[in-house]
Amino acid sequence: MPAVPVTLSVDERTLAVLDRHIDLHRPGHSRAEVITEILAVWAASPEHAVEPDEGLRPEDLNASNDC
Repeated sequence: MPAVPVTLSVDERTLAVLDRHIDLHRPGHSRAEVITEILAVWAASPEHAVEPDEGLRPEDLNASNDC
């Protein structure tokens, strides 16, 4: 999947914490790389998984479902 650029603004404290994390755990990586990794792990966690809405099954359709 191609990458989509995203602009992110954070406060100085958050940036300092991110930089400290990079220094301790991901030396040599850019802020963008580390933020991408953090977001990917967050999005992959089960509580953020979104079940697709497939609508009603054909056997559940009737005139009362019409809008």
